[in-house]
Parts: sequence; C-alpha cells; structure tokens
Amino acid sequence: MAVGGGAMMCEARKVVFTVFASFLILTAFASVSEAKTIYVPDDYEKIQWAVDNASDGDTIIVRDGIYDESITVSKHLTIRSENGPENCIVNGTGSDVFTLEADGIRIEGFTITGGWYGIHILSSNNTIINNNIRSNNGEGIVLEYSNNNMICLNNFVNNTYNACSSYLTNVWNSTEPITYTYKGSNFTNYMGNYWDDYTGSDTNGDGIGETPYIIDENNIDNYPLIERFENYFMPTPSQIFDTGRPENPYPSISGKFVGTIRTNTKIIATKLYTYACEGTGGHTEHALICNKTWCAYAEWDGYKGDWMNISFNKTVILMPYETYNITIVTGSYPQIHHTHSLKTENGWINCTEFTDANGNKYDDWIPAIMLWS
Repeated sequence: MAVGGGAMMCEARKVVFTVFASFLILTAFASVSEAKTIYVPDDYEKIQWAVDNASDGDTIIVRDGIYDESITVSKHLTIRSENGPENCIVNGTGSDVFTLEADGIRIEGFTITGGWYGIHILSSNNTIINNNIRSNNGEGIVLEYSNNNMICLNNFVNNTYNACSSYLTNVWNSTEPITYTYKGSNFTNYMGNYWDDYTGSDTNGDGIGETPYIIDENNIDNYPLIERFENYFMPTPSQIFDTGRPENPYPSISGKFVGTIRTNTKIIATKLYTYACEGTGGHTEHALICNKTWCAYAEWDGYKGDWMNISFNKTVILMPYETYNITIVTGSYPQIHHTHSLKTENGWINCTEFTDANGNKYDDWIPAIMLWS
C-alpha cells in the first residue's frame, strides 16, 4: 500500500484533546424560512463577513479574486467559488485558511493556500470537493475527532503534509460511481483525490491508482487520482441565451432597448447575435450588460465579415436567478418581439423601455438576440 507522507507525523500529533471534541459545536439547525444566496464581494467584501451575516442553510458564492483571509465557519453553509479554483484563491497568510466548527458545511471550488492548515475540520458530515489545496505550511487538511466527512476530487499539492485525520473515519472518495473522460476514453468508477506524494500505479489506464493512499488506519483514499481532477472531465458546453425569432417581427425600427435578463442556468457568452428582418441589415450597434460589480461592452465593426455578431470586451457570465441590466442600441431593422416579458428556454428578458429612432417609447419591444460563445 502507498503510504502518504504525513501518516507517521499524523500519528505523533494525535494528542488527546479534552472531550469537547465532536461536541465543540453542536449546532441545532434552526428552521429557516428561506435560504438565501450571498455574493462576495457584492454583498460583503470579505468571505468571513458573509459567513458572519449568513444563516443556517444559506449559500455563499465567492466571485473571482484573491482573498487574504482566515475563515471560521460555525454554521451549516455552502461556500463555493463562482468560477472554479483557478479563479478564486483564498490565502491564509500563515493562519488556518478554513476552520469548520459545524456539521453539514460544503467547501467547493477554491484554491486554498498559504495557511498553517488549509482546512481544519472540528464538529462532522462536511463536504470538501473540487478544491486545489496547495502550499500550506502544516497540513493541507486536518480532521480532529470528526466523522463521516466526504473529501473527494481535490488536488493536494506541495503541502508540508497533505492530510491528517484523528481517530474517526471519513470518506475520501465519491460515494457513488462517476462517469468521466480520461485520455480520450470514458470510464465509470468511484473517484478520490489527487495526492502529489502518491506512488502507486495505474496499470489499466483508467486514471485511478490500483493501490490506496493511506492517511491513517481508518482513513484511506481507495481511488486516488493519477492526475489532477480537472483532467478527468470534458468542459461543459456553454449554455446560450436565445430569444429566437418572433412569429411577427413587425413593426420594426432601430432604437435603444433598456431591460433586464434573468436566467435559470449558467450562461457563458462572448458574442451577441442579432436576428435581422428579412432583406435588411438589421444589427446591434453596441450593447452593454452589467450587474453590481462588472460591465461587459460590445460594439459593431461595420458591414464586414460576420457583421450580425458583435464581441464583448470580456466574457459574460450570467449566474442563475440573478438579474442583469442590458442595453442594446440597434441599427437598421432588427426582428422585434412585441411583448413586455419574454420567456426563453434558459430564462427571461424584460423590456423596461424601447425608444425608437423617431423618439417614440414602448414598454413591449424586445430585440431578437442570442448571447453565445
């Protein structure tokens, strides 16, 4: 069996703490009328401030950036990055990065670095998934008198010791088989974590090591990954936001549309396409999409090349059930949906005001467009 580099050190560190142990935080999950979603830094500048102001059952979404913080969580929360660990880094600057003092916490999609412990788990039943846990000065993850946590699909890289778990048993792989793609072939198997000090082999080429990775006698990753977890999954196709063509696009004239978009799925777009009325050069002169923290701008480049598409100056990422402001200044004759609110397959677009080229104002004109990549 391949033994993790921190196993012997972990044994030496198993000091019997006072029996406040797993009873350190016995959080009774208060009944919550409605769980809410909190955004960092939109609602609170720091992750810890968002945690402090959250209630049991809430979700905290952390947008792209570097956060120099040591975070203590003593509530039943989901804390995840908006766009994955490469885009969201939490640096403990020498202190423990995440300390979990309640049951049922989920930490997902961060690069967790620069701490003494990357993650320090104290009460049970927490989920740690899809994180890069790297370059921490002590252990990447430590579990003290903590049971039945699930730790899977994480990368443990360049920590002094990768993991230490004291006395109780935890789950170090997915609880159900996962279908994944590895080196061009599809497989279905349980999946553990990537450990940079794993020395086992993969003779059948499925990307899963044949010998377990040992944390201690009760904590074993039976399905260690040969490569980092991101190498096992094909990129998810980007969803588009498409109003489609209206049954009757007339009357139509150029003008300025101001409205909102609210999606029911994650949309990733780099371009805006305009449906033109037949026989015209209908297009969008320029467009602006904004929320409270960012704006993306696109401008038409004339009748050349793919003139019905304009490209944004940054990737547009629309998160489900969040409202975004959109402004579209059209040229010539775009197809128009004559309705105040239009439901599409992936969400809704609403008209606040359309001012046509003659100065007439409408609250039920929506240009026919598609956001796509």
